[in-house]
Amino acid sequence: MNSNIFRRIDRHIDRQIDQRTWAIAFACFSMFVLGMSDNIRGPLFPELLTHFKLTNAQGSVSFAVSSAAALFGNIMAGYLLKKITLSRLLCISVFLMGFGLLIMGISPTYFVFLAGSIVFGASMGLVALAQNVLVAESAAGKSQSKALAGLHGIYGLSSLLAPMVASYAAILMGFWQAAFLVAATTALAVATLATVAKSEPAFKVHSPDPELKNNKISKSALLVYGGVLAFYVVAEILVSSRLALYMRTYFKMDLKESSWYVTSFFICLLLGRILFALKAFKAKLRTQLNISLVAAIVCLSLGLTIHPFFLVVLGFAMAPFYPMSVAYISEQSGIFQRQFIAFAMSFQSFCVIAMHLGVGYLTDRFGLFYAFEVGLISLVLSLVCVNLHPKISKT
Repeated sequence: MNSNIFRRIDRHIDRQIDQRTWAIAFACFSMFVLGMSDNIRGPLFPELLTHFKLTNAQGSVSFAVSSAAALFGNIMAGYLLKKITLSRLLCISVFLMGFGLLIMGISPTYFVFLAGSIVFGASMGLVALAQNVLVAESAAGKSQSKALAGLHGIYGLSSLLAPMVASYAAILMGFWQAAFLVAATTALAVATLATVAKSEPAFKVHSPDPELKNNKISKSALLVYGGVLAFYVVAEILVSSRLALYMRTYFKMDLKESSWYVTSFFICLLLGRILFALKAFKAKLRTQLNISLVAAIVCLSLGLTIHPFFLVVLGFAMAPFYPMSVAYISEQSGIFQRQFIAFAMSFQSFCVIAMHLGVGYLTDRFGLFYAFEVGLISLVLSLVCVNLHPKISKT
């Protein structure tokens, strides 16, 4: 009887999964891990400052070094994809993410915490490129936009859970870093499952299109298309990582109350992405990008001047932009899709590094309210890039 059970288990493990199903499923699982891991840092930022006795500028270094490492990860991903498959890259990056989170969860000093942040950041750069390219290459046309919206809807779901994980893990386990250990365990579980599962047909190392060798990529096009994504991400990460601190600074809220605001922001982000994952709108992608950015600028302005409730609604305005911008860049870049997506994510990491360092300095010098204006400027810059980007030359 026991031998029969083991044979059934073996057959189940050996069962191969359709390649498209593998790509979308594990891209989504890894996105869940990424969203939760990335966004537990914001609610715990005040605890980080208190525990290690840091200024805002010093604490912001933890975000900046992870973003710098993410930039390195983005660059390395392009190189690694010439040697290994997308599926292998995804597995390696999620294992690395779990290791970085483990270091952050047990770090006795801020220096060790920064080391964990660097490992975690490098993994983010690798996994972000792998999962977006996996989904972009597994879907086409309108289904591509919906698939990417679904992928980033998973980010919204895990981001929604992140503040609750941050607060309740600390309460249940008795120390503020507990959430990092929860996230590390989740990452290692996903990486193990992705490694054991097999796709049919198996993934192969990408062979560049022969046309790529004969066509030059415009550097100005790379920069402006990269700005579409990068400047938007600066605004989203600024709000998600500093909203808890903003509410605690200006409205005297505690960890639980400020986490509720962050949770509500991510609820709106999730609902918006679910909407765009389920429904395809007739308007062109460029038009939808413009509507999203204008609405985000209005909500952020009202949130800073009228009532913080608009900072929650901001999540709904921002929701469709990231997946649609990846689909838009993919649509516009054609055979150069991988190069443009890789550059956009590298530029994104560079801009986020500058944002974290700049916001830390502005917060210490002038206050967090004025640092939030960096988000408004970034949204305007993204709007400019959407409407003034050059055509991609294929000659």
